Amino acid sequence: MCTCTLNTLVDSALARWQTEPQVEIADAYKWIYQATRGGEHAAPEEKTARIWLEREWQTLAAPHANEPLWQPLCPNGEIGRLHLRPFRTQRGQLTDLLAAFVQSSRSFDGDEANFLAAWGELGKRLRNQAYGKLQWQDWQMLDREMRASAYPAIHHSPIYNHERQPAYRVLTGEAARKLMVELKQGNSSRES
Repeated sequence: MCTCTLNTLVDSALARWQTEPQVEIADAYKWIYQATRGGEHAAPEEKTARIWLEREWQTLAAPHANEPLWQPLCPNGEIGRLHLRPFRTQRGQLTDLLAAFVQSSRSFDGDEANFLAAWGELGKRLRNQAYGKLQWQDWQMLDREMRASAYPAIHHSPIYNHERQPAYRVLTGEAARKLMVELKQGNSSRES
């Protein structure tokens, strides 16, 4: 479970989204969902997670300019997105990433109540002020749609997909730090 307060989560997310003009309300929903519920929805079982990752791995292009390896979803970094393109470019191993992803999806204690509270807090803020493309009317419309489906995991918006081609796995901060240390050690030994 993300232990940062919902105000801290929403504050940090809004600051981040201000720097990403392609973020729409579906992307904000997805961020809050992943920060509070983790990535379990994308890892129903290890075999399926492996197949999805292998397919995506084969299609990866070079990293985008300024694409981070690690993008914390909570300010304390306890959960975030490990971006596949920079990971692969830095000689990260698919099997290591798969193990970290599966372990993260099993160990992160996602909390629907925290998601609903953080999502509601974003709605309150948008009622008072728009943030970039994030508008109160869009929040209301998506909230009605998601409530009718019991607030499921969703995809990124079409514009975000087009502009960013997101390719990442949601990991706990602990799993990500371990992978990044292994990357650093592996690259150092290859340079020696």
